[in-house]
Amino acid sequence: MGKIFGFFRSGKLAIPSAGCFDAGMHLTFDDVAVDNLQSPSMLRVRLKTSKTDPFRRGVDVFVDRTDNDLCPVSAVLAYMVKRGKGPGPFFAFRDGSPLTRHQLVSKVKRALRRAGVDHVQYSGHSFRSGSATTAAERGVEDSVIKILGRWKSSAYQLYVRTLRAQLAAISKQLSHGGRRPAAEEPPRARAVGCGTNTD
Repeated sequence: MGKIFGFFRSGKLAIPSAGCFDAGMHLTFDDVAVDNLQSPSMLRVRLKTSKTDPFRRGVDVFVDRTDNDLCPVSAVLAYMVKRGKGPGPFFAFRDGSPLTRHQLVSKVKRALRRAGVDHVQYSGHSFRSGSATTAAERGVEDSVIKILGRWKSSAYQLYVRTLRAQLAAISKQLSHGGRRPAAEEPPRARAVGCGTNTD
């Protein structure tokens, strides 16, 4: 769950294969922290490396509590209690063996199948593209999506999937001279006074 809210690549949370764990590169227990031990409302996940960080300076990713069934903070904290503090990869099985990318994707596909969702088109990148797509659908600004996903360029736009229904609705817009039908007209923005920062 934290994978979606943190715009994480699968390779940031799971390791490539069972024998290649490197504490200097991969996520460990010490890389995950909360803002308040008594009443945690936010997670900080320290990524030691990334594609956009060639000098390995690392980056902190912050994930906030949502206070609903899809709360990444609650889910990760519950996992941490079960896992226990100890060396090795952050995501591991009870026997201490690491969660690999292949295992992560396989488990997600199995869960999707059980839920009756077509799992064929899902891959390790689905979390990241799903995060970007959901954020765009919810009206999150492009600049914020770039920051959340740690994209340095407009490459994030490749991850945003436009839904078929949205594409089909364009036909209706085109038939009305590029304008939405009156019933679908959005409310007009109010004028902003001079000198007001609208950014």
